[in-house]
Amino acid sequence: MKRFRKGIRLPEFKDRTLASIQIHLPSSPSVVTIPLNHKANGPLAPCVQEGDPVCVGTKLAEGSDQNSVPVYSSVSGCVSKVCQDLIQIESDYADRLDRSIKVREEIPSDASQLIEMIREAGMVDLGGSGIPIHTRLLDARSSGVEFVIVNGCESEPFLTADHVLVMNYPAEILKGAELIRIACGAKRAVIAVERNKREAAELLNSKNYNLKIKTIETMMLPVRYPQDSEGVLAETVTDKVMDPNSSIISQGVLVEHVATAFGVYEAIYLRKPLYERVVTVSGPCFAEPKNMWARTGVPAIELIRESKGFLRDPDRVIFGGPMTGQAISDLQTPVTMDVTGIVALPHELVPSEEEEACIRCGLCVDVCPEALVPETLVRAVRIHNDRLAQEYDIDACTECGCCAYVCPSKIPIIRVIQEGKRNVCEKTASTSVPTLHHRPLRAVGAMTAGASHSELP
Repeated sequence: MKRFRKGIRLPEFKDRTLASIQIHLPSSPSVVTIPLNHKANGPLAPCVQEGDPVCVGTKLAEGSDQNSVPVYSSVSGCVSKVCQDLIQIESDYADRLDRSIKVREEIPSDASQLIEMIREAGMVDLGGSGIPIHTRLLDARSSGVEFVIVNGCESEPFLTADHVLVMNYPAEILKGAELIRIACGAKRAVIAVERNKREAAELLNSKNYNLKIKTIETMMLPVRYPQDSEGVLAETVTDKVMDPNSSIISQGVLVEHVATAFGVYEAIYLRKPLYERVVTVSGPCFAEPKNMWARTGVPAIELIRESKGFLRDPDRVIFGGPMTGQAISDLQTPVTMDVTGIVALPHELVPSEEEEACIRCGLCVDVCPEALVPETLVRAVRIHNDRLAQEYDIDACTECGCCAYVCPSKIPIIRVIQEGKRNVCEKTASTSVPTLHHRPLRAVGAMTAGASHSELP
């Protein structure tokens, strides 16, 4: 195992949601809003009309090409609105399941058949990117990958959904990981968890002792952010240096998420399409932080109410984690399947210091897991020197937020780099925008109290 020495140590803030490993089951929402043009999956054409009755798991829309996946209803009830961008359903609170959802009697071993079943189930990456999984499996198979890494590290503060998912469904995750391995043709699979999740690793090993899946092993990694970044994880597990200018898949490694492995298990074994996932609802502003099942399209406010609401008004509500999350301004915003959590931060964790001039301290260079020079990238973007930005590998930035976290001048490094990426894409007439994590927050440096960028585990 290769030692990951860059990145940062973060305060975890996970204790409150790990006080119990129970996954809360919220009541059925009154209305769900299903987006049809979301990230890498779309546009989709509706399969239903206003007034149509639907069940949980009824197909609502699908794309015209094989790169997209269909979307499904997360409640039973009546379709109240259909337009180009969304489908809205009013719930009848009965939660009737679609008749197609039933245990599969025989599990196929043919890779092509498995990939098509995964596509038809609407499976996307549940680690944050929202990319349809079948496209990654096809790429991995054609590239001849050797390793599948199932990412269970969850190194961002507050988020514990992956941890409790492993604690509740270890056998299902193992079976899902094996299905992913078979589908992409890899020789072995590794489930990677951080050392602060020792009980989860022991539980996986115990379950695998009974299942006897010889192609899967569990590996414990140092607690460090961003240990769960695809490139960092691949290098740590395989002990190989990854080329930042090539995809991880083309270098023989497929990285998927533990929640994705669980979703693949349900899609194949239970014929269950993707319409719900586990999310963490946490932060100092919540009365009762907890992990819960979130249905696709449920308004954020519904999950906030399930956590007994706010103890105090938050300064920032985030979809995802505080390092790579997307701040939302409307609590009616629907939850989609790439949302890993809802984090509410108070004012003291979101300071409003004015940006100061760069002092060339080099901290951003010290912590960058991709070995980039963020201060030079910022300078290149601000003087509109796209060639310099490309020479310094701006597209290799994964937007993990480490540089912004340690910057004493409070420079919005990630926002500037995102602007630079857009400029480069426009000027090179690129038809594809890099698929990255959620947009990091400007004020994430508020959480640096007690943390050291140089501290090693």
